[in-house]
Amino acid sequence: MMRHYSLTFFAVILANTVTGHGVITSPPARVVGDAMKAACGKQVFNNQKGDNQGNVQQILQVGQNQKDFNPATCNAFQCKGYQFADNMANVQTFTPGQKIDMTIKIGAPHTGTANVSIVDTKANVIIGEQLIYFPDYASNSHTIPANNTQFSITMPQDLGSKCAQAGDCVIQWFWDAPEAKQTYESCVDFMMGASAKARRHARQF
Repeated sequence: MMRHYSLTFFAVILANTVTGHGVITSPPARVVGDAMKAACGKQVFNNQKGDNQGNVQQILQVGQNQKDFNPATCNAFQCKGYQFADNMANVQTFTPGQKIDMTIKIGAPHTGTANVSIVDTKANVIIGEQLIYFPDYASNSHTIPANNTQFSITMPQDLGSKCAQAGDCVIQWFWDAPEAKQTYESCVDFMMGASAKARRHARQF
């Protein structure tokens, strides 16, 4: 007996068979959970639960075929729609000027660029300068350099109290592969107070 399946069914199956490509493994990054499910819908949740290394475009493709997908609530281009409420147990505490070692898992290379920046999650904007930038990242035309997957960043000293509360800021790894038309993101939740230098300056006024 011939069975008929909807395009939505095949879209979900296709998306779930795509091999993962990249994610932060250290420090602990945001994870899939109930808050993400509520924000992005059941099919996107299932997709990311099965493959947390997938790209943003994959989320949008799956989401457009489901009734419970709200682009504004999911906000896929911020941490791939992963929510702070699912990651409260993994909030890191850093200090201005602290050196942070980062490890990235790259499941499949796609030539592109990458950066690590601090994002104000409420305003949805990058604050401060990029912490590191890779003009040639995860290339599939040559061996991937070791510093594409293991590198260090230094926390800025000029953010004041912008990141003093958990959930206000994330360290976001952002990898864009134009040839593949794919974008990858992974985020670390953290808290960081003002530097001693900034506090001394504030007391002068």
